[in-house]
Amino acid sequence: MTTDALDGIYKAVEGTFSKLYRLVNRDDEDQFQAHLNPSIGKLGFDVDFYGRGFFPPGAYHSEGHQDGMGLCLYLALMNHLAGDAFTFAVLDDVLMSVDAGHRREVSKMLREQFPDTQFVLTTHDDIWLKHMKSVGLIQPKRFVQFRTWNIDTGPTQWDSRDVWEELADHIKNNRVRDGAALLRNYLEHFGKEACQALRALVEYRGDAQFTLGDVLPAAISKTKSHLRTGKAAAQAWKQADVLAAVTERETSFSEVVNKSHVEQWQLNAAVHFNEWANLHANDFSPVVDAYKALVKEFHCGDCHSIVAVTPDHGDVQNRRCACGKININLVKK
Repeated sequence: MTTDALDGIYKAVEGTFSKLYRLVNRDDEDQFQAHLNPSIGKLGFDVDFYGRGFFPPGAYHSEGHQDGMGLCLYLALMNHLAGDAFTFAVLDDVLMSVDAGHRREVSKMLREQFPDTQFVLTTHDDIWLKHMKSVGLIQPKRFVQFRTWNIDTGPTQWDSRDVWEELADHIKNNRVRDGAALLRNYLEHFGKEACQALRALVEYRGDAQFTLGDVLPAAISKTKSHLRTGKAAAQAWKQADVLAAVTERETSFSEVVNKSHVEQWQLNAAVHFNEWANLHANDFSPVVDAYKALVKEFHCGDCHSIVAVTPDHGDVQNRRCACGKININLVKK
């Protein structure tokens, strides 16, 4: 009886672990499997290596993949042992060597597979923090950053304001050039995340140094295309209410895009050296407002995630947010 019970646990954990790992590594290991094989005095743990057989994780998988396996195995065990009681977990810098692409997928996996679990995550990696915010794993202002720590006084916290609050502070103090640099840097980051979420086409660069002019227009163009497709799909399915909602969203999006284009020259002038571009805070404030409204159009107001297309590969079917409040069908009848 004990052996049968343990075998059942092994199989359950094995299946959940394999599923979670496939979600994190769907780009190159979507057929991944694992085996938990009990033997005398130990438990064997072997994983598939691209269909070439089962081996210990350290045999062929990189350190980054092993880090991902460790997290997935922990989550699979907790899911089995605690079930619905798995409502809280602390993950302390668990992705030290995982590349940026997989960190984004880890964030999505945690959000989608464990919606009722509160995670406390610590990291020294700004890229992962940005991914967690972009996919909606953590909501605005639900994070803190520490600038120093010692054993006597503990951690000292950075100001945890978001980028718009920092920009408001720059405007208040008439630091236009500082604000322009911050805004441009943020928009370049946001443009990359939006292109990733929307599967937007960007001209390839071997050094991966994509500028604001490369990514943000691509995300805007793809959004316009999706909204046109969404209207056509709604017409084909004779969904008048859906057609009206998508048309309203298209109109709103066009308005904020046009406004951001009007104000864009001031952003470029403030970032680059131009003796004639002596802009005042009153000139720069409309620029910030225009881009804030534009960025807002790419996010869900409820779950704060970037609206993304599904699936990640193949023909797109939907444009939706994490909570489903925004869900535009892109498949025609």
